[in-house]
Amino acid sequence: MSEAKTLAIIAGGVGGSVGAFVGVAVGGDTLGVTLTTLVVAVLVGAAVIASAVIAGDVEFFASADGE
Repeated sequence: MSEAKTLAIIAGGVGGSVGAFVGVAVGGDTLGVTLTTLVVAVLVGAAVIASAVIAGDVEFFASADGE
């Protein structure tokens, strides 16, 4: 598995975990918890990826063959 895929999985896991925690902590109706969880998960996941890219740990290159 490439570094980019590994990082994406880690970012998804961290983002999902933090998002779920915040969503439940905020509370409210089911839709509110779901939306809060989704937004926080995306933001945290993006921050994890951005910090790794900025630190130079992972290089992302877009190519037609997905490598």
